[in-house]
Amino acid sequence: MWHVLGVFQGTMRVLASPMMFGLAVWLFWECWRICPQEEKRKFFLWGICVVVGSFGIEWLGVRTGQIFGSYVYGQTLRPSIDGVPISIGCAWFVMLVASVAVVQRIAPKSIVKSSVKLALCVALLMFCFDLFMEPAAGMLDYWIWMDNRIPLRNYLAWFGLSFVLAMIGIRAGLFSDPPLLSNGWGPLPRIAFHFYFAQLLYFGLVNLKGL
Repeated sequence: MWHVLGVFQGTMRVLASPMMFGLAVWLFWECWRICPQEEKRKFFLWGICVVVGSFGIEWLGVRTGQIFGSYVYGQTLRPSIDGVPISIGCAWFVMLVASVAVVQRIAPKSIVKSSVKLALCVALLMFCFDLFMEPAAGMLDYWIWMDNRIPLRNYLAWFGLSFVLAMIGIRAGLFSDPPLLSNGWGPLPRIAFHFYFAQLLYFGLVNLKGL
């Protein structure tokens, strides 16, 4: 609502990256608290894989223009390394975990118990989220497309990368049933579910303001 009303715009730009870091740390801690002791190492390594791997893919994307399309990051998401915000990996982590939480809570058990179906649903939710985020990202100066057109390959790359990262976690024994749900992991924290829809609502409102 602050954005829609045009209030605290400067403050919101300064806080964009710190908010991404903060959400990632918060969500990691909430998941860590309920993670079975024997699975904590796997979850930690998967989180590192997501943060570092997504940052690396984004770096290649900016450098080559061949993964997502031709784009450059704006001035909002700072600090950055070689033109890529270091908070971008945190954003990928948050949205992947949030997407898993949504699937766990609304999808039939037959999907949650299937590695491929679970990963596909997570990737689909990430794809839907990107549909809302991309138009708003330009307005917020997160990143800028060279020809002012969001290419189809961007959405396909989002879907593919989300599927791969989710599948890595699932194959490692995270998020699926069995084994974690039977080991006491249970559904991801409720706050993860809200993270998805809160951000979806935010970018949706930004898009409405830009119409």
